[in-house]
Amino acid sequence: MIDYEAFLSLDRVAVVDELPSRKTALHQLAEYLAQGAGSSSRDIFFKLEEREREGSTVLDDLPVAIPHCRMAKCPIPIASLLKIQHGNTVDFGGQDVRLLIGMCFPEDAAEEALKVLRLIVRLIDDERSLQLILAAGSPESVFEIFRDRLLAEAEA
Repeated sequence: MIDYEAFLSLDRVAVVDELPSRKTALHQLAEYLAQGAGSSSRDIFFKLEEREREGSTVLDDLPVAIPHCRMAKCPIPIASLLKIQHGNTVDFGGQDVRLLIGMCFPEDAAEEALKVLRLIVRLIDDERSLQLILAAGSPESVFEIFRDRLLAEAEA
């Protein structure tokens, strides 16, 4: 059973004016994920980057990317959110992205990872949820909207 209350915490959510590159975005996500993943941000960055080389995690026709990885020392599934303000975007493999949802999973949790990924895709695929998150102006409001929508989706 996934503890969605522990999955995301406010200290792993940021609202930024801009991100100069995909690499910078992955570095920032790795920094936040390292707070709960039991691995260094450097190791997480390399895993996220490796996953992106396998195939883009940008969602079709949406300004959202979901970089994710599995790590041996990661105790539970955790997430980090980066939202870019003011309609700015970051080029993420040829697609413009405004919301990045980074995730780290325990290495032996393939099935759990797929379950969470499907849940996140359903949440983001809901136009109302995505618009609320993209319109939010502070880390606190992004966190509250995302968490509330995630918990509602998990119960559905």
